[in-house]
Amino acid sequence: MPIKYNLTKYDVLSSKVKKLSTKKNGDPFTKEDRMTVIKAILIASFASGHSWKTFKAATAPAAMVFNNPEIKKEYEDAATNKWKSISNFDIAEVSSANIPDSAFFEWLVFNVNKADHDEYKTSWWALKQGFDEDCDLESNGSD
Repeated sequence: MPIKYNLTKYDVLSSKVKKLSTKKNGDPFTKEDRMTVIKAILIASFASGHSWKTFKAATAPAAMVFNNPEIKKEYEDAATNKWKSISNFDIAEVSSANIPDSAFFEWLVFNVNKADHDEYKTSWWALKQGFDEDCDLESNGSD
């Protein structure tokens, strides 16, 4: 009898990120891969376990100050390495944090290179849409 287990949308995204994190530096990312990496960077940038100061600024209106070197450093760390180690728990935390779009846009302006803004905005909307959708999957263990 096959083993059954439930996969959540967070498990699926986390699994995709783990797979992409093992790609060699010379292997190019597809457009879809790039969007997944940016989603992972966003998760790592806003999850408390990876970027405490950013999480605090995004979730506490009184603390919302994204124009400081500590938050910039958290973003840079997320973009270089931390995105590779996000977990389904980090994804769940960010999805339930209800980060306002205004906080995201302020963070974006102060921390992300202007040339990358469109990709980050697209990934942010896709990530938020994914948070709002029901997407639990059932697997029979043979995948």
